[in-house]
Amino acid sequence: MVYKATQDVVRRVMPLLDRLAARSIDKARLLQYLSARAGADWGVLDLVADIPATGPDDARLLIFRDRATGAEHPLRYPDALPEAVEPLVLEEYKRLAADRGLSVMAPALFAHFYAASHCDHCRWRGAEYGPIHRECHFAGRPINYEPDGPVG
Repeated sequence: MVYKATQDVVRRVMPLLDRLAARSIDKARLLQYLSARAGADWGVLDLVADIPATGPDDARLLIFRDRATGAEHPLRYPDALPEAVEPLVLEEYKRLAADRGLSVMAPALFAHFYAASHCDHCRWRGAEYGPIHRECHFAGRPINYEPDGPVG
């Protein structure tokens, strides 16, 4: 049963991981990191150390402790996760992992992913099209995108 639940979570968060990373190793590091951060927020893990990188070839290291067993797990901060959007990505991960129905991706994260490629060129720009924007935010991708000019 736990295995199926884990598979379901991974299936739900995979589109987010795909937006951030192309390589499997980077997706795996993202999944580990976001799972640990969510676990800390949900009270299952404690963040016991956040060790900054000491040089250009070094990575930030975070150490999490399992509250039930006391086991500590060091995790490298994922290269594929820009620190500027980390809080938004974490909230989106938790939203997807918890399978919160009738919730939407944060507009700021949606803009980070799609403003330049879609939103800035969509015919449905502007506050008057808020319901159309919410449908895209709910889907987590630009489902209502229509170019504002001639295609070609």
